[in-house]
Amino acid sequence: MGNTSSSGRSHPEETVDFGHLVPQGVYTGPRDWNHTVVTQCIVDRKLAPFYRPLEDYEETWDDEQILAHMKEPQSQEGAEGEGSGTRADAASIISSSSRTHHKRPSGSTKDASKEQPKHPELGIYRGAAECPICFLYYPSNINHSRCCDQAICTECFVQIKRADPTTTHLVSEPASCPYCVQENFGVVYTAPSWRAGIGSEGWVSHVSYSPLSYSVS
Repeated sequence: MGNTSSSGRSHPEETVDFGHLVPQGVYTGPRDWNHTVVTQCIVDRKLAPFYRPLEDYEETWDDEQILAHMKEPQSQEGAEGEGSGTRADAASIISSSSRTHHKRPSGSTKDASKEQPKHPELGIYRGAAECPICFLYYPSNINHSRCCDQAICTECFVQIKRADPTTTHLVSEPASCPYCVQENFGVVYTAPSWRAGIGSEGWVSHVSYSPLSYSVS
């Protein structure tokens, strides 16, 4: 169903701060995590979006070099069957979110278009941070483990699951931190000081950000 090049992408209107609501193909296999919860956390800016990663990064790179090292989204096994449901959940959340924001002041769109760079999304990769799990590079506004403050991209975060029940432990145990093995693993995300995409209209410059406390399931 559909071409494989689009299966890992979200539609243009389904972006948050130049990131996406769906994985960008770092991992293959079924998406066996709660799409609705993750999408809502991204829209609410409590979890970093699924950014397209860079395969390498140097501080001296210009926009063209950054673009050349950006990893192309890959199709995911088992993702196609879940894609329509994921998009439906996202559409519902986006619709609800858009009703809570005011329209942009008249005339601002025209003025902004004059100042808009060719690839505005590339600016967020300045000072990119490496995720120690997948070894790819992401915008510096990446998630951090709340226990030991280690960076972790959203694509790696959603792969971390609760332990399966056993004959001696009938209830599944909360996930532990992949870095320091602290129990009840969760991440903290501080959104950037600007907004783009969903929820960007009528945004004011000063907001407080709440850390995400998400039980991995």
